[in-house]
Amino acid sequence: MLHHKHNQANQLHKLNRFNFIKTGLLIVGLAVCFMIDRTYFFYPPSLAPAWNNLWVDVIGLLSGVILVLCGVCDLHIDFIVKAGLGISAAFLTVLVVAESFHVIGIGYFRFHPAILFEIYSIVNLLQIAYEYEPRY
Repeated sequence: MLHHKHNQANQLHKLNRFNFIKTGLLIVGLAVCFMIDRTYFFYPPSLAPAWNNLWVDVIGLLSGVILVLCGVCDLHIDFIVKAGLGISAAFLTVLVVAESFHVIGIGYFRFHPAILFEIYSIVNLLQIAYEYEPRY
């Protein structure tokens, strides 16, 4: 019985680490794509410069790298993990809002798959935050 509980805890720990890595890689990938395409967001034209700002992409890149490092190195430093999760969730939420402006404002439907993918990632971040157990 005790061995079974230990195996379940170990499997949850491995799943949690994998979730950190896969979500971090997704966010890194998104940030790199936005760094390459400086005209990704275009509507409304007055907000395009803010949404295509390189520093926003750098923040997304750093938050994704933090998540990857948390998973790969099995980091349990509360401040780092919480910062990575919080900034990543904020980055993805900003993307969903910006892309929603395009879909709702001008009917640019190419963003539908990206929006669904980002919402899935936000839900995954919430699951990671719920399952995360800091070490004391």
